[in-house]
Amino acid sequence: MDAFLETLRPELRDAIREVGVERTYEAGQSVFKLGDAGVAFYIIKKGKARVHADDLELNRLGEGDAFGEIAGLGGMDRTASVTAEERLTVLRVERQALYEAVRDQPEALLGLVTMLCERESGMADRVTSRSWQLHLARQELEIGRTIQSGFLPDSMPEITGYEIAGHFQAARVVAGDFYDAFYIPAIKRLALVIGDVCDKGVGAALFMTLFRSLIRATAQSRTFMSWAVDAEPGNACADGQDCATLARETLANTIALTNNYIATTHGKTSMFASVFVALLEPESGVFHYINAGHEEAYIVGAKGVPIALPPDGPVLGLFPGAGHAIGQATLEPGETLLVYTDGVPEATNRAGEQYTDERLRALITSWPGGAESILEAIALSVAEFSEGARQHDDITMLASYRKTV
Repeated sequence: MDAFLETLRPELRDAIREVGVERTYEAGQSVFKLGDAGVAFYIIKKGKARVHADDLELNRLGEGDAFGEIAGLGGMDRTASVTAEERLTVLRVERQALYEAVRDQPEALLGLVTMLCERESGMADRVTSRSWQLHLARQELEIGRTIQSGFLPDSMPEITGYEIAGHFQAARVVAGDFYDAFYIPAIKRLALVIGDVCDKGVGAALFMTLFRSLIRATAQSRTFMSWAVDAEPGNACADGQDCATLARETLANTIALTNNYIATTHGKTSMFASVFVALLEPESGVFHYINAGHEEAYIVGAKGVPIALPPDGPVLGLFPGAGHAIGQATLEPGETLLVYTDGVPEATNRAGEQYTDERLRALITSWPGGAESILEAIALSVAEFSEGARQHDDITMLASYRKTV
C-alpha cells in the first residue's frame, strides 16, 4: 500500500489514511462488478485481485496497487469487475469522505487533481498500447485469412456434363470449415470433399489446413507417384485395371490415413473433424463415399423426396484404427449431390430459433436442378431466416449437378 501512497502529496496521503477503512475479501469474492456505481476506490494492502469483464481478464493487481479511482472519485459506473484471487485486504476510500477531508486543504486538493490526471494519463498510455496490440493481432488474423483462403479451390474442375459449385461463409476471420473438388486422373474420378473441424477460430483453422491437405494428398497419391519433371501424370486404370476397385481402395486409404495421423500425432489436442468424401465416376454418375460423422448429404432431383446419405462412421482424428463403411450411390441426369456443414441447419435468428434440417429439406425437395442455383437459394433462405442475427458458425456447402442430355 505504501508504494502507491508515497507517490502522493503528504496532505492527500494523510487524508486517505484518515478516511480509509480496511476491508477483507475471501478468494473468489467480488469487490465490485461491471456496471456498479462508483462510490470509492481501493488500495491493496495484502493479497491479489483480478480485473475482468465477464470471462475476459484485463489485469492482475497485487500489494501496493490502487484500483477503481477513476469511477470511484468521478461517480461513474464501473467499467470492469474486480475479484479477489486470494484472501485480499484493501483500504477502501469513499469519495464523499475523502472530499470532506480535503475540502479546506488546497494542497491536498491539488494532490487529488494531480493523482487523477496521472492515472488518466497512465490509462491512456495503456489503451494506446493495447490498441496497437489489437491492430497487430488483426493484421496477423488477416494474413491468416488470406493464407487459409488459398486452401480452398480457386475454381471448380470442369467436368463434361457436370456443374460444380461451392459456398463458403466464415463466422470469424478464420474458419474451421473446408471444401474441395479435384479430378484424379489415376482412377478417373472426381473427388468431392467437405469437412468441419471442431471448435472455431485460429485453432480450428490450423487443423482445417491439415485435414484438407492430408485428404487431398492421400487421394491423389497414385497420381503423385506417376509424376516426373518432364512427364504427364500417368493413369493407373489405363491397362485394364478395375477403376472401381482402385477408387474404393483410394477412398478407404484416404480416410484411414487422415484419421490415424491426426489421432496418433495430435491426439492430445482432442481436435477432430466431421468429413464427407465422395469419388464420382463422371460417365456413369456412380460414386463411392464415406460419411465420417458429418451431416447427411442429399441427392436432390425433380422427382420428389431427396435421398439421404447419413453418417456411416465416427469423426476423424479421435480414434486410431476406426472403421468407416463405404457407401455407393448414383447421380442420375438432372440430379444434384448436396453436402453442407452444420452451420446451415444450426443458423439462428434473433429469437434464438434454429434454421433446422427440416426447413432445409423442405426447400430442396423436388429441386429442378443446378449446383450454383441450389447453393444460392439455401444461402438466401438462411440469410432471410437469420434476420441479421450474428452468425455463430461457418456456413459451407458443395454441390455437384449432373446435367440432362
